[in-house]
Amino acid sequence: MNKRLWICIVLLIALYGCGSDPRVESEDVPRLRAYIHFVPSSYYGTSYLLFSSVREKEIPQGETGRLVAEIRVNEKSITSDYVSDYIQNFIWTVDGKDYISGTITHTFPDTGIFDVTLRTVDFFGDTLYDTLSLYVTTQLSVHPISPENGFNGFHAFDSAGMTFEIQTEGINSWQDAVCKLYVSTEKSYLWEFLIDTIPCNGKYTIDEPFLIGDSTILTDTAIAFYWGVTAQVPDTELDFNKDTSDIQVFYSALINTDSSHLVVPVRYRSLASSIIPRGTLILQNSQGDTLAQKALSKNPAVIHFNRLASDSLTLTLWDSTLTEYAPVSQSLYLSKSSYLILDTLTLFDTVPPVRIPANKRYARSDSIRFYLYDGGSGVSQNSLTIILAGDTLSKNVSGDVVSFLPNCYNNCELSVALRDYAGNSASSVVWNLKRSEDGDSLILLGPYNPGDL
Repeated sequence: MNKRLWICIVLLIALYGCGSDPRVESEDVPRLRAYIHFVPSSYYGTSYLLFSSVREKEIPQGETGRLVAEIRVNEKSITSDYVSDYIQNFIWTVDGKDYISGTITHTFPDTGIFDVTLRTVDFFGDTLYDTLSLYVTTQLSVHPISPENGFNGFHAFDSAGMTFEIQTEGINSWQDAVCKLYVSTEKSYLWEFLIDTIPCNGKYTIDEPFLIGDSTILTDTAIAFYWGVTAQVPDTELDFNKDTSDIQVFYSALINTDSSHLVVPVRYRSLASSIIPRGTLILQNSQGDTLAQKALSKNPAVIHFNRLASDSLTLTLWDSTLTEYAPVSQSLYLSKSSYLILDTLTLFDTVPPVRIPANKRYARSDSIRFYLYDGGSGVSQNSLTIILAGDTLSKNVSGDVVSFLPNCYNNCELSVALRDYAGNSASSVVWNLKRSEDGDSLILLGPYNPGDL
């Protein structure tokens, strides 16, 4: 007699001797229960019991997970090997669609509240139910709006104070979020200085001076004020229900002076660390007169121009040795009493490197050599690939010369591929390596376009 039939007979005997509703009242009759478990796709284990059965669960938009049915007999979980002894079938209803399986995998691409229903039918024809409401939400994100990052016209001794504005996304209709404002003159300690709880979408004003006392001791000084915001749905530690803004900064106007200060960050994009730039940054006024000229030999660098009058200005950056970095210019207006930090002024290398054969004729025992040249970010040695007659050869790089021993000696196609640190690849050309007529040496012919040999 098989196990399922034996269990059914035992259950029928128990029912016969136990009155009108023995399945509920008799302690000898197994009490079946069905429970839903949602297991995220990121979990690679085998035990779904690590994820508790709940009536409501919040998941991020786009989450894929397994909906697993757990069967308990007298509140003891039954392993999958024995579930079929008690249950005939499983019917899931997810987002209005039915699925028949003990476990299903489902993705929730849209936000909203989705009801999941599990119906299980046992061998008496009785139906067990469990339900789960999935709250599918987007990532909570908070964005500082004002004061604009880098704003430099704030009057710190003014009683008008400062108005902050933020915008928050990802707060669903069933959620509330709490947003908190932090302000400090010390960037590293910002998150220790909570100012207040503020509207998550709207404005908040600190309507009092940020600085008090004798302003003369701060003459010709600008004060940096760092600020940031946190947003979180209360009573949850889920990562997608909280966010922290980037740290913002605004500056007071220079105190007790009409002159201004200009700060210019400079960067050579993708420049090899071994190369020393020889840059020049020129500042001109609205009349075209040169106000200042600064040299730079580091990458990146920060250049300061002090005690400037309010005016329309032009900055020009160029390099006398790294000619593949094109000059760049920027125009700006410098307000009175301002401490202005510009966005980084960046030089770009857009010219590919060059390789040239050191000689056209080589002794059969000699290495073949190519000169490498790049007047910008520098040749990336890791990108150098030598292919001769379809074989990739080992190479030796010394300074601006690459050398290699040939493995083919007559009518062999040679490719020397390389790029610079800025990602510019050398032209796609090939050479032909062939034996001289007397057979004592090798001759390098080309370059040719690929396919022309």
